[in-house]
This record gives sequence, C-alpha cells and structure tokens, in this order.
Amino acid sequence: MNLETQIVAALTGIAATTPFADANPATRPRITYQTVAGGYNENLRGGGPYRGTRQIDVWALSYGQAHGLADQCKVALRAGLNVGSITDNPDDYETDTQLHRVSFDVAAWLK
Repeated sequence: MNLETQIVAALTGIAATTPFADANPATRPRITYQTVAGGYNENLRGGGPYRGTRQIDVWALSYGQAHGLADQCKVALRAGLNVGSITDNPDDYETDTQLHRVSFDVAAWLK
C-alpha cells in the first residue's frame, strides 16, 4: 500500500478524493492531493520507512464549508496514517470556478 492509497482511504468518506490532475471541477465539494516531497529515511542500519508530504486541498462553494471539511480531513488523516506533521497553507478563492480552497500539507510515514 502506498501513501496515496492511505490518503484516499482516510478521506473518501468526507468528500470525493482524487489526485489534483484528475479533479472534476463539477464535483463539489471535493478533495484533491498532490506530492510535495517524499523519500526513505536512511540511517546507519539501512533504509527506514517511506515518509512523504502531500498537499491536501479542500474545495467547496463556501469558505465555511471548505474550512469545516478541512478540519474533518485532518482528524481522519491522523486516525488513518502515521502523521508526522500537518501544516496549513494559504486559503484561496477561484473566481472562474467560484470555489473556496482550504489547503494544508500532511507529512506521514507508511503504516
């Protein structure tokens, strides 16, 4: 199982969850994710577990809904993954889609 599979499993119950590149703009609300960084933690005994950072974006028609869903996502990710940190990113509003975006990064190890 890879990190993306674990993310989708944790978030699908909240809203439709897809890679950013596969997002359907008509799906509202929705959650997208994309890779920020990742790698194996090396130590003197060899390779450690994979640790990756993924940007999670929550899209909704109102800021309140997007923010509430993002809070639910953070709880679900902590319950479903070995989370090292969650860092908030700037929020956004897209005038062309009329969607609010609440964004954060999650750094996690594979279970």
